[in-house]
Parts: sequence; structure tokens; C-alpha cells
Amino acid sequence: MSAGTGDDDGGAMVSMPARLRIAALRASGQKRFYDSADALHRRLPRHQRASKRKPPRWLQRTSAVRRHDVDGFPCYTIGPRAGAGDLQVLHLHGGGFVEEIEPHHWRFAAELVRRLRCTVTLPIYPLVPRYSHTTILPMVQAAYERLLRETPPQRRILSGDSAGGALALAIAQKLRERGEPQPERIVLISPWLDVLLDDPMSVLLDDYDPMLGITGLREAGRMYAEGADPHDPRISPRYADLAGLGPFSLFIGARDVLLPDARRFARRATEAGIDIDYRERRGMFHNWVMEKIPEGREELNHLERILRRPPADR
Repeated sequence: MSAGTGDDDGGAMVSMPARLRIAALRASGQKRFYDSADALHRRLPRHQRASKRKPPRWLQRTSAVRRHDVDGFPCYTIGPRAGAGDLQVLHLHGGGFVEEIEPHHWRFAAELVRRLRCTVTLPIYPLVPRYSHTTILPMVQAAYERLLRETPPQRRILSGDSAGGALALAIAQKLRERGEPQPERIVLISPWLDVLLDDPMSVLLDDYDPMLGITGLREAGRMYAEGADPHDPRISPRYADLAGLGPFSLFIGARDVLLPDARRFARRATEAGIDIDYRERRGMFHNWVMEKIPEGREELNHLERILRRPPADR
């Protein structure tokens, strides 16, 4: 696994569109949302606007979009207008448990539909601080069970980015507890695996990450845990027993404050003999896989190849 954290990290390997996107992120002030607990609370209304919860119009023009309600919260299933295959993806969006679904999540779902002729379901799960893990986890678990119950495990993909990666792993642990089969693959994109973010390397990476900040994330994680033990593996999958989970595909960028825990997770999965397809990219930032940059397209090409493989005989 490659190390290194600085702005010069792999500079010659980072495309110009990616460099421009990093500069745009810095200029946009996105990172200021996570600067401090006070900044996060002050800016929450902007990041939790109700208008964000609905699929964009362009998506409804190009794809078949259906709404389902689960525990009183909407889920949107997106598929091709005709000729859908049997592959079903449940994707849990990121945003630190405090941000609504964003345009790049809808684009990601549409891209999977276009490439694979699959269907993708996006639960619009409840957010903190109004709710906590006690409401969020049961809702996403119910979404997985109700929306994919007619699909055999070999045609299910469980996916999540950032905080959604933690939710996906909570679902996987619940399936194991119940003696139910794992999905064909669990896709983790820049996953948030420990709400404490106490690895010293994460603190060092804070200066180089153009999107996330340690202090604000810790506040979001504190509210999500809401008094529960932050080491609980349902809340922080870093501490989960990985036996019986997976297989996994994990994508992480070297500028991401979440990198140390992703490396640790990959190492533990390998040691446990679990199939993990680990993709760490130098110079990349949080959720770069979903960005319109060459590096993002390359990783989507890789993910497409993985998801096109014949179902495993498990």
C-alpha cells in the first residue's frame, strides 16, 4: 500500500481535471462545514434542505424512477426504462450522517444503471441531529430486507460511500448475526469506519484533505452515536469482527482523512482470509470515484468489471 500525504504526493500521476477539482473544492469552502462543531451546527440547514431529497429532473427523464417508503422515509429505485437485468444494488449515500444525498450520488446510481442495466435503490435515510443510529440503522436494514427480498443473494450488491459505508457494514453484520447470506459483494467508497477518528495519521491528513475535517466529523459521529459506545462495531465498523462478512471492494484516496482506517480494515480482511479488492489511489480525495475526472472513470471501469463477474459459488 502506498504511503504519503502531501500535496506533491504523486503529483505527476494526478490528472489536470482532478487538480482543478481539488482546487475548486478548496475554493468552494466545502471543508469549512467540518471545521468545527460550531461550524457544522451553523451550516446544517443548508446541507439538510428538503429539496435535496428528490431525484433530479434529468434523472427522471433518462431512467425509470420509482419511490417506496420504508419506515416513513423515501427510497428511490432507479433502473433502465426497458431491459433491466436481475442485478440489484442498494447504495447508501454518505455525508457524515448529517448531509442529505448530493448530485454525485444520483449520477453514480445513473452510471451503474447505464453500464450494467441493473437497478439501484437509494434510501433517503433520516439524519442527525434529529435522529441517531437508533433510528437510522433499523431504517436502512429494513430497506435492504424489503426492497431486495425477491432477489437472490448472488444478485445483490450492497454499496455505500463515506458514512454510507458504515451503514452498509452494519447491515452486513446484522445479516451474519441472523445466519443470512451476505450479498454477492459489498462496495465501500471512501468509507467512514471509526466515528472517533483517533488515528494520528488522520490528524496529519486533515491539512491535505480538501473536503473533510476531523473536528466536524467527530461532532457528527458523536451525535450519531448519541451516548452509545463509539467502539460499538455497528457504529464504528473498524472494531467489527470481519469473519463471515464480504467479499469487499474498497476504494480510498491518499488525501482522505479516512485513509488510515481503510488501510487497517483491508489488512484485517486479508489476514482473515476474506476476499477484498482494495483500491488506494495516490493524490485522490474523498469520494473521487464519483467525480467527473479520469481517475473516477478508471475506478468505475474497474468496478464495472468486478460487478460483471459471474456470481460466486458460495
